[in-house]
This record gives sequence, structure tokens and C-alpha cells, in this order.
Amino acid sequence: MCDSARCPQATRHPCHRPVRAPAAAGSKVFIGKIGRSEKAEKARLTAEAERADHVVAAVSV
Repeated sequence: MCDSARCPQATRHPCHRPVRAPAAAGSKVFIGKIGRSEKAEKARLTAEAERADHVVAAVSV
């Protein structure tokens, strides 16, 4: 699925929540396992996770 924060043609519908919510939650677990030496990667993935949370919140409304 397209990320609606990046793609103007992306859609957000309640039927998409079951796919997006676990992906957003899984990314947080993965970020927690990244070591301290990977600061740049952790920052990039944190931004992606925040964007995913935003999309899930928008779908939930």
C-alpha cells in the first residue's frame, strides 16, 4: 500500500487498518532492538514509525 504521507494517490479507509496497525506496532519493536551505534538508522526508522502511527490514527477516525 502507498504511504499517504508520500503519495497523493494513496487512500485511507477503515478496511486498511488491519494491515497498517500491526506494521506500525512491529516497527516500534524493531526500533527497540537497534543498537546505540546505529543512531542514523534509528532516527530514520523512528520517523517512519511516527508516519505510520499518523496514518493509523487517521484511518481510525
